[in-house]
Parts: sequence; structure tokens; C-alpha cells
Amino acid sequence: MDGATDLSDLLGGGPVQNLPQSTTFSPIITGGGDPFINPVSTSQTRSGGDASSAHMLYTLRHTVKNIMLYIGFFVGAVLISLSTPRSLILQYIPNTYTSGGVPSYMGASILAAVAVAVGYVFGTLGSALI
Repeated sequence: MDGATDLSDLLGGGPVQNLPQSTTFSPIITGGGDPFINPVSTSQTRSGGDASSAHMLYTLRHTVKNIMLYIGFFVGAVLISLSTPRSLILQYIPNTYTSGGVPSYMGASILAAVAVAVGYVFGTLGSALI
């Protein structure tokens, strides 16, 4: 071949096997498989820890949301059990009090529905903050 560079000129005239020990590299170990056909990934063991912490974070967030919902229902029950909100809700609806001034069954069911609605609103707003 004309104009081609000789390989011995590129390598400096010495054989490749006589390189100093500091310039040689250890062979790549692939774990027994062909890395080009079925690549071996070591990041699976690391991502397992990330998936576990992500699941734990999801579980913690879900737990706090449920606690906020229970707190919301508790607040709703407390508000309805007070006399001022109870009288404000029932004073305009007929047949909600008995003759003794105690809420009737219809009045109690209205108070329960309002307590559930208030609890749901408080719980939803509280869980939306998280």
C-alpha cells in the first residue's frame, strides 16, 4: 500500500506487551453475561432502596391524610355538639325539637348530616395541605 503508515511507527517501535505496569488495565468483569446482548445493571440494587423509601413516604403521606380526615370528623362532631351552632341550624326547620326542648330524631339526623359535611370539608382541606 502506498502512503500507508506502518504500525511500528505509530507504536514507537516497541512491542505493546512491554508497557510499564502502571499503564496496564485490568479486564472488565461483566458478571458472566454478554454485556452487549443482555446488559448487567448494578443500579437495580440501588433503586430497590429508592423504591422502598418512596413506598414508605407514600404510606406515611396516606396515613397523615387519613388522620386529617378523622380529625375533620372530630371537629365536625364537636361543632355540632355545641349549643349555639345546633340552635342556629335547627331553629328554622320545623319538627326538629321535642316538647322538652331536646332535638327529635329528625333534628338529630339533620345534625348528623351537618356534622358529616363539616367533617368532610375539614378533613379534605386538612389533607390537601399535606
